[in-house]
This record gives sequence, structure tokens and C-alpha cells, in this order.
Amino acid sequence: MNVEFEDLLFSLPFPAVITDRTGRIEKVNQKFESFSNKSFKFLNGRNIGDILEIRELSFLIEKSFDETIEIIGFKKGNYTFHISPLFTPSKKVGVIVLIEPCVASPFEENITSFLKGLSHEIKNPLSGIKGAAKLFKELKSYDEELAQVIVYEVERIERLLKNITKSFDFTRLSFRKENIHKIIQQVFNLFSPQIKEKGIQVKFFFDPSLPDVPVDVDRMTQAVLNVVKNAIEAVEDSRIKEITVETGYAIRPSGFIFIKIKDTGKGMDEEELQRFGLPFFTTKEKGSGLGAFIVKEVIKSHGGEVKVRSSPGKGTEIKLLIPMKR
Repeated sequence: MNVEFEDLLFSLPFPAVITDRTGRIEKVNQKFESFSNKSFKFLNGRNIGDILEIRELSFLIEKSFDETIEIIGFKKGNYTFHISPLFTPSKKVGVIVLIEPCVASPFEENITSFLKGLSHEIKNPLSGIKGAAKLFKELKSYDEELAQVIVYEVERIERLLKNITKSFDFTRLSFRKENIHKIIQQVFNLFSPQIKEKGIQVKFFFDPSLPDVPVDVDRMTQAVLNVVKNAIEAVEDSRIKEITVETGYAIRPSGFIFIKIKDTGKGMDEEELQRFGLPFFTTKEKGSGLGAFIVKEVIKSHGGEVKVRSSPGKGTEIKLLIPMKR
């Protein structure tokens, strides 16, 4: 084993083990030593299934090696195991096992919190449907764009209710390549009655060269919608009511695109900024404190990052960084 490979093993963010075909330990990183509370001197040559008291593990390692397959997401207790054959340029030499803590939903043990969150998510599309219906009533004629808004939001509620037990599990995503500008435009179509009624000016600066990126469309819509909703609420009482939306390629980190949504609202002070994204933290009288939390969890589950800049009296800028590849 060369030094570069060992460096890679020790750089992994999770406990990692290299075993032979039968599950006998050949190499571990320091995180696995801490995880098992045992030194490599003790672990060397022992079976990982015996060490962790997981009988299925040895069987899965042997299966991975013999059939040359990856076994992703084997859950046991509070951990998820990812098992993959290990190759050198010339042959298959063993199996690598990564151990990742399961991400628990903050709503699993608190039904009140879950119901609050569910209510929060249903209110958003209902507001859009209500706004579109009011506009229909005023127009007294058929408008295809408004009809599409109503149908789209009703379908989103249906999908949410069908997956009620998974509605706040941001680890189960269904990815497909989508134009990010299409998602942004659909969100603003949803809020167009409110934007018009409140006299808010929206400026778009889209980079047309951006490629389609792999996203869970419903979840990404959920995230963008919450950012836009917050921006609208932030500017509705401002002297200057302006929202700017920009997209482009991120310089740091490379391999990402960004969506930047900036408002001219009242902004946040340092303390509020530090607590931004915590569940149930809100500065609004009638807010649930879930919107920013959902944004962070959705973007994180896509492998991205949320960056926030804000100061009192100068508005807030939310930057969503989304990877171009899975």
C-alpha cells in the first residue's frame, strides 16, 4: 500500500476500514479507532462483523467482493454502512467499508413539531392557489398561466401528503437534471399576485450558459420558495421594495452554480444571523421558524451550501450553492 492511498484513507470524513474478502481487518483510519474504541494493534486481523457485533456485515463484505458490487446504505442502529470492492490497477485486493452516522429528523420524536412543519409546507402552495384564484375572479376570464400555477401547486400538495412520513426526511431524494431557471421562474409565478399587490420590483440576472443540474425538483422548489417568501415578507414594509435574483458559476468552490436572492428589507443583526437556519427560530410574529431550516437542510442534502450576508437596514442576501454533478 503506497503512502498516497493511506493519506486518502486517513482523510475520509467517516470511520473507514479495509478488509479482505472475508471481512478480516487489514487497515483502519483513526476515526474508526475512535468509533470502535480499539487500537489498530488490537483490530488487525480480526473480523469487523465480530468487532461491531453485526453478523450480516461479513456476509455483505463477501458478497461485495465476490460479485464486484457496491452496497450502499445498509442501516444498522444509528449508522449506515457503505461497502465497496477495492481495486489496484491490476486486481481486486479487498473491500472498503465506510460508516456514516444516520441523520435523524428533528421531527421524528416530536409530533407537535412535525405537524407545525407540515402545516408550514402546505400553507405555501395554498397561498399561491388563493392568490391565483383571486386574480381569476378579478380577470373574469381564463388565464393559462394562472391555471398552471393552481394545477402545479395542487399536485405539489398531493405529493407531499402521499409522502407524509418522509416529508421532512431530506436524505431521500429523487434526482434528475433540471434547468434551475425554470424552478426559479415557477416559484416567482406562484408569488406573482403578492408581488404585484405589494408593488415589489423583481430584477432577474440569469446566466443563460448554466447547464441543467441534478436536483430533486420538489425539494429544490421547496428551498427556493422559502427564500423568496422570506424576501417578499422582508421588503413589504420597506421604503424600497426590491428583490434581485442572480445565477451564475461559483468561483469558490468550483464545480458549483449559485442562486443569489437579495432583498432590500430590514436585515438581521449579528445574533439573528448566527441563529439563522435553526429550527423554530424566527424574528416574525407569526412565523414558524422552519423556512430557513428547510432551505439549509435541502441544499445540504444536495451536497451544496447556504451562505447568508445581512446587516440591519441593508437587507439580506441568500446564496445557494448547488453542485453541477452528483
